[in-house]
Amino acid sequence: MRLFHKIGWLSKRNFSYKGYSTAATGWRSTIGLELHVQLLTKQKLFSVASAKWNDAPNTNVCMVDAGIPGSLPRLNPHCVRLAARAILGLNGQIQQISSFDRKHYFYLDQPLGYQITQQQHPIGKGGFIELVYQTKGLNRSKKVHIHQLQLEQDTAKSVHDIYSDYVLVDLNRAGVALIEIVTKPDIDTAEEAAQFVRKMQVLLRHIGVSHCNMEDGSMRCDVNVSVYRDGDDRLSGTRCELKNLNSLKVIRNAIGAEIARQIELLTAGKLVAQETRGFDARSGETFLARSKEAAPDYRYMPDPDIPEVHISQDWIKNARSLPELPEVTRERLQRQYDLSREDIETMINEPGCVFFFEQSALGRDPKRVAAWVTSEIFGQLSYRAQRLADSPLTVTQLGELLDSIACNTITSLQAKQLLIELMNGETRTIAELIKAHGCKVLEDESQIRQIANDTLDSYPKEAAAYLKGQTRRLNFLIGKTIQATKGQARPQEVSRIVKELLDSKK
Repeated sequence: MRLFHKIGWLSKRNFSYKGYSTAATGWRSTIGLELHVQLLTKQKLFSVASAKWNDAPNTNVCMVDAGIPGSLPRLNPHCVRLAARAILGLNGQIQQISSFDRKHYFYLDQPLGYQITQQQHPIGKGGFIELVYQTKGLNRSKKVHIHQLQLEQDTAKSVHDIYSDYVLVDLNRAGVALIEIVTKPDIDTAEEAAQFVRKMQVLLRHIGVSHCNMEDGSMRCDVNVSVYRDGDDRLSGTRCELKNLNSLKVIRNAIGAEIARQIELLTAGKLVAQETRGFDARSGETFLARSKEAAPDYRYMPDPDIPEVHISQDWIKNARSLPELPEVTRERLQRQYDLSREDIETMINEPGCVFFFEQSALGRDPKRVAAWVTSEIFGQLSYRAQRLADSPLTVTQLGELLDSIACNTITSLQAKQLLIELMNGETRTIAELIKAHGCKVLEDESQIRQIANDTLDSYPKEAAAYLKGQTRRLNFLIGKTIQATKGQARPQEVSRIVKELLDSKK
């Protein structure tokens, strides 16, 4: 099924204010966020259709999702559990009674003519995320409080780039389960907003609520921005909403541009209109999308087809069995393994990575394991556009690979080549792979020295440049020597010998 609708293009009034500093002009800003996060469920919020919205268009759709008259929604209980886990992870409170409302509006991607949400009685209220002092761009610690967390269904997806005069509608995403997280207007700067979203991503990934990938739309951000003169009430400004910001960089730039736009209007004696705006990341400009609708315009009403959700105290007590939260994990990894902050953050941000690391580190040097995980494995994952959870690499395989290096059975360069095969799906044991590829370590120092001498003779200009003080040439010569040994010599041994030979020529 494909739906077509001819569209007219909105005219844009563009603004670009890239260098405006609110601190230098006596203005301040107030910022609130609305995050829409897709839940990790196999089925949609109110139907049995698959939640895989990026399959072939209109293949995961049932009558409820398409808004066929007479079809009735049925709440997916797993979505309730994930929403409860999210609000508890945010230090909020699960509401024992919650209910669903219809938010009425017409748009191409809304097949029902309304969205089912929890405006009046959400499943969660309260909570906070703490932004830590001395994090990049932050000059003080602060808590950003959560107003509420509600369950709601996602819209369909509009596709604009196939036919110039038509919008195609893919209903796969219609009805996919979301939580909407609404903050209080506690945020003052674009950097604080970006740090809040980053910490939210880490938290929800870590406790298994969502992938939170902004690049594929499983986490989307709307931002409310207003400005006021220094000394005035911080809620006195007119609020404008920026829709569908899809990366941390875009969030920073869009907020900065909107703050500057509002300051320029107010400085010129003009009013800021309450409206919804978009952001053009290429030009760094905000543009008018539509006049802002107030809440009464949506004609909220209780959904008559969905009963209230009643949650017992015993259910809430059981729901408090959360996985270890990110802040606790950070402190434990630092204390237990003495890892770098960068390695810890990299692993915490990848679902399942901390467990993978700790299992691989049993009986091994944890810093060496962490280096392989965050450098070599993550490099391969990035090349494949893959998540660790989807990789065929196992803890056993990585452990055997590292043990082979430690026992001088293979070199680190050979291990990196074997890692590629393992991440391509190779199922043979490390011992079998070593035998099949004829991997070995070149132990004869005299042979390594001869190869190193031959390398220096082959690259006299680079050797001469090193002797004249261009020390960066050393790595080039070491690399060529390792290459000449076919990766069989240990890098640290080659490095020592090459340096000795060069220094003897001074």
